Amino acid sequence: MTIAAALSDHDLATYTRSLNLAQRAHALLQHQKASWETLRNGYAMLDTIETRTLIFGDFVFRLQFNPRRIVSSAAKVDAKSIAERKCFLCPGHLPKEQRGLAFAERYLVLCNPFPIFPEHFTIPDLSHTPQRIAGTFGDMLDLAQAMGDRYTLFYNGPKCGASAPDHFHFQAGDRGFMPIDSEYDYIKTHLGRQIANRGSLHAYAVDKYLRSLISFESPSRAAMMEAFKTFYGAFEEMSPAGQEEPMLNILASHARGNWRVICFPRAKHRPSCFFAEGDARILLSPASVDFGGVVVTPLEQDFRRVDQTVLMQMFNEVCLAPDVFHGLARRLEGAL
Repeated sequence: MTIAAALSDHDLATYTRSLNLAQRAHALLQHQKASWETLRNGYAMLDTIETRTLIFGDFVFRLQFNPRRIVSSAAKVDAKSIAERKCFLCPGHLPKEQRGLAFAERYLVLCNPFPIFPEHFTIPDLSHTPQRIAGTFGDMLDLAQAMGDRYTLFYNGPKCGASAPDHFHFQAGDRGFMPIDSEYDYIKTHLGRQIANRGSLHAYAVDKYLRSLISFESPSRAAMMEAFKTFYGAFEEMSPAGQEEPMLNILASHARGNWRVICFPRAKHRPSCFFAEGDARILLSPASVDFGGVVVTPLEQDFRRVDQTVLMQMFNEVCLAPDVFHGLARRLEGAL
C-alpha cells in the first residue's frame, strides 16, 4: 500500500539507518522538527512548561501546566460536534508538512504537534473507523513490541479521554516519563494482589493506588490476548448497556521479551469539576497519561490550585466504585 504521508528510508537516512520502529520513530521526530514549524513550536513550548509534584506516600503525581493541550482537554466529543468537523487523523486531512511511518499496512506513526512527552506520537488507523479496542488489542501488542523499551503505548477509550473517538488510534510516549513506569513493580504487590499465576501469565489487581487497575504480564502473545479477552468480556458484562465499549484506558509496553499491559476500568468520562460554573470549574479531563501519573492542566489557575484533595475527588468519581472493582477482580481470579 502506498501512503502519501509516509516517509521512506531514504527520507530518514540523515537521522537513522535502523529498521527498528522505535529508532525510526525517534528519527521521524528529528525530521519533523526540522521540516514542520507547528511541531517545532510545540516542542519549543514544551521546553518551557512548569511542573510540580504531589506526593501520596508510596507514589506521586506530576502536574504539567501545558496550555497547548487545551485542544484535547476541552475537546467536544458529542456526536453533533464530531459530525461538524473534519477528522484531523484522516490521511487526507493531515497538514501538508506532516509525515509519518507506515506500520503493518494499517497504521501511520505521526508526531503529535501538541506534546506531553519529550517524544510523543499519535498512531491512527489509515481508515476512518471508530475508536474501539475490541479486535485491535493484538495490534496494540505488536506496536508495543515494535516500539521496544523506548516507548509506552497507550489507548484512550471513546469516552475516556480520546479527542477523536470517531477515528481509531493509539498514542505513544517515552517510557519512564510517567510515574507508573517506575512505581509499577512496587504497587502491584504492596498496593494490590496477584490474581493469576498460570503458566507464563501473571495478573494483578491494584486498589490502593488512588486509581484502581488490572494488569497482565507475559512473554506469550497468545496468553496476553486470552487474558485481555477474559478481562474485556467480564468488564463488558458489568458495564451499562448502550455504551460503545466498556470504559477503559490502557498502557502497554514490551521489554526484555515480556509484555506488560495495565488496564484502568472506569465509571465516568469527566469529573464534576469539569462542568462546574465559575471559580468552581477545574478543567480536568483524565486520560491514560493522567492515570499514568502525569496530570495535564491547560489552564494556569488550575495548575496552581490542584492539590491532593482535588485529585482524590477526580479519581473517586471517574474510577469504579471499590465494591464494583473488587467484584471484577474476583471474577477474573476465577477465570484467568
